[in-house]
Amino acid sequence: MDAQGSAKTIIATMNRIDRATKKALRDRECKERANGRRSTAPELAARYDALFETLTRAHCVPYERMDWHEIAGAGMVEPAVRANALEQKARRALANYQPGIIDGLFGLGQDRRRALAERVLEAAKKDAENYARAKRAADVHNLDVGLAAAVLALDIGAIEQALKAHIPAAEFTPILEGLGVHMPAPGKLVVYVDCLEYDAIPDEAVEIGDTGRAVFVALPPEVRQEMHLANVCATTLRVAVEVLAVVPLDMIDVVARCFLVKGRGEAEQSPVVHVKVTHQALKAMDLRRLEPVSSITALGGRIDWEVERGFAEIRIDDLKLTAPKPPEASQTAAA
Repeated sequence: MDAQGSAKTIIATMNRIDRATKKALRDRECKERANGRRSTAPELAARYDALFETLTRAHCVPYERMDWHEIAGAGMVEPAVRANALEQKARRALANYQPGIIDGLFGLGQDRRRALAERVLEAAKKDAENYARAKRAADVHNLDVGLAAAVLALDIGAIEQALKAHIPAAEFTPILEGLGVHMPAPGKLVVYVDCLEYDAIPDEAVEIGDTGRAVFVALPPEVRQEMHLANVCATTLRVAVEVLAVVPLDMIDVVARCFLVKGRGEAEQSPVVHVKVTHQALKAMDLRRLEPVSSITALGGRIDWEVERGFAEIRIDDLKLTAPKPPEASQTAAA
């Protein structure tokens, strides 16, 4: 997020090496698909459908805002205590097992003990997962209580910590490449979203053929452009929902950026979508029922896209999204 100077990184932006590596992997997968035999398992179609939903319907989540005043009045909670109740129960079942008449008659005792031993391992894993979940919940609660006053005062450092604690980074990994926030003036928050580039959009669909097996269908460039448009708009809306759910502001500016190929054939990161999103608008809209592109348009978003070429860079200089430069020191003062 170096383009904004003092922008706070919430999800680190991929560097050039990471981007080149991902592109090389995509190119290699494309060559392997062309040269090798491919599975036609029907579950591949379901997997593609899930990917399509992830890329184009990421905004379909409810909007629920945190109440920082209530959090500020809440007390700290005790750290979670590790427990092994499920494991102990499974161990008792294993220890108390006695082969019955049927198990003894058919020699099933060893198999039964093996199954009970596996349940002990599964129970121990479940205990560990429950502890990790409870520990994180307690840690996040206590962090929120400690940050509440500073977040309400719109301290950018506290906002950064709160966003890192509550942004669903794992869900964002497949749909964006970086996320940062910047506060150029008190009460004005600008969110920068580094979206997937066009090359990361699937170049083929997977459908179920007449034989019940998976069939691979190449996607025309215009279809991929439309999918890329939906992905960028859906990602922009999802980020707006998650940020406004945490930050107690009435409005935020969201700028989505993509790498676009410029005149010399080199890709440069450029702003492609800008939209002002308000708390009231998200309360009134049920994004789960809306399409991402029309929602951005309804919010008055700025975008330049055509199906033949995809995105073009938009101008955001007039939006005053960066902090004003300090006045240069005069020669007299310097002297």
